Amino acid sequence: MTLTEPGIQTPAAPESLEQTGLAESTVEQLILKILYFRGDLYGQDLSTAIGLRFSVIGDIVEQLKLSHHLQIKRSLGMGNVGSVFSLTETGRARAREALEANQYAGPAPVPLAQYVEMVRQQRPGEGWLTKEALRKAFRGMVLTEHVLSQVGPAVSSANSLLIYGKPGDGKTFLVEQLNNLDTAPIYLPHAIECQGNIVQVFDPIYHQRLDTDEADEISVLAVSEAHGHDRRWVKCKRPFIVSGGELSLDMLDLRFNQNSKVYEAPFQLKANNGIYLIDDFGRQRATPAEVLNRWIVPMERRVDYLSFLTGGKMTAPFETFLVFSTNLNPADLGDEAFLRRIQYKMLLRGPTESEFIRIFESFCTTRKIPCTRSLVVQFVAKHYRDGRPFRRCHPRDVLSHALNLIHFEKLPLELTEQLLDRAFESCFLQESEGEVPPDATIVPLTVQSCADHWGDRLAENYTAFGTLVYLAAFRDRSSGRYQEVESVRVYGEGETSRTLARLHTQAFREWLSLKLDQQNRDLARYAASTDGGAAKLSLERTELVRNLTPLDANPQEAQLFAEEFEALLESLCPRVVKEDSWESPLKMEKIA
Repeated sequence: MTLTEPGIQTPAAPESLEQTGLAESTVEQLILKILYFRGDLYGQDLSTAIGLRFSVIGDIVEQLKLSHHLQIKRSLGMGNVGSVFSLTETGRARAREALEANQYAGPAPVPLAQYVEMVRQQRPGEGWLTKEALRKAFRGMVLTEHVLSQVGPAVSSANSLLIYGKPGDGKTFLVEQLNNLDTAPIYLPHAIECQGNIVQVFDPIYHQRLDTDEADEISVLAVSEAHGHDRRWVKCKRPFIVSGGELSLDMLDLRFNQNSKVYEAPFQLKANNGIYLIDDFGRQRATPAEVLNRWIVPMERRVDYLSFLTGGKMTAPFETFLVFSTNLNPADLGDEAFLRRIQYKMLLRGPTESEFIRIFESFCTTRKIPCTRSLVVQFVAKHYRDGRPFRRCHPRDVLSHALNLIHFEKLPLELTEQLLDRAFESCFLQESEGEVPPDATIVPLTVQSCADHWGDRLAENYTAFGTLVYLAAFRDRSSGRYQEVESVRVYGEGETSRTLARLHTQAFREWLSLKLDQQNRDLARYAASTDGGAAKLSLERTELVRNLTPLDANPQEAQLFAEEFEALLESLCPRVVKEDSWESPLKMEKIA
């Protein structure tokens, strides 16, 4: 279901300077500043930059030419639209004078009166929101019908709402889901002009633009005057803006940039026709009384009064759905007169046990973790039946900790009672510090990692083949795991096996990367070593190749190793091995 407001009209592109609502001097100065910052531009590019049809600015451009502020450098033969304009020295001097007033050089601003009218048109009409549309926006959340009935009327009326409750019960998340409402787009001006001042409204950080394709610059060859809506306006999704503890009173008024001499719109102005959430209300730099005092009149009359640095005032519309979210006691935030200005109040209670289990299962599904209902019920009975309150954030926190444990300890991707207990313990403060933890195994102190330890040991081997034989000797033939008593004691069986397996594969592939003559010399050095290398080569060759080949070697690597090794032994053994050495070969277990 798409929610549309039939009263909203696309702002039509003005056909004359009078329809823009701007003074001729304002447009003239803007043309000079755009050319000053951007350099030479075609007439069509100038029209795109200022957001007005060239027919609207054509007379002003012609006057600037006659006054020798502009000059044509070249032309495509299509009149001023296809001509390249640049500033003369006189024009650059005039532009610098204009920059002293302000340095705004974007699309032409919209007069305040036109902005006010557009905001009024874009206000949702009565009955625009249905329960089905709200339920669709909250899909994925575990909520009761009662919660929907509480939220719906407040959102539909676009009046203020105070949502309060205990920490972790999903107040902020609930409000954020309102951004999923399928609503009609709105139009925001790039900037507003009021009393000769420029107020920038469109902010790409907070406003999601929907007309990006239309916003692409038009080719100079496309001289058609039909460019859709008024390009001083941006088609956007209805804004959703959040302020937290950083909010101060000066952020709720016009902010003047001393360098550009341009005003930035406050949050409530940027949030017009959308939602403005004051999260963690009561923890801002400004006190709750100061914030509510600032908005008493706007909330009642839907009009806001903003101040210019010169002392002037701008009367702006206040058409934002203002939401306050807090985990403090509302009675501590202000007296009855203050709270009366907030039209709707909603207590978001903690979930029931059945809701909690549903949230737990839903999060498991989202994170693709296998989970049984019986395991969740057992978890709840063990940790919550003693009076601990249910919170909507607990399943997410516990399961996130469980996943972190799985990833850290390289455990199977499955939930167990022990894993959930450990995750729960890391989420919450423990009531007693005197209890002995169930697993009191002392972790041995190590000064280096397992990989570094074995790297030092392998440095004692001076041949690549000797390293390969040395590592292969630690693999158990039946299980395929690697074992070494001292390493297992210090680093554990799993870490030792993984490290040795990785180093074995690395040594195997390094040997294969050697050229045949390099392998020949390396093997000869190994056979001539004092550790009985020649005798070790006298083992049955098929068995020797199988022992030296790591388990994760692919078939091509294994075949290549067998062929090359066989050829090397055929050429090497008759020269380095004595006859009697063939009669009593050493066993492979003694290689290490």
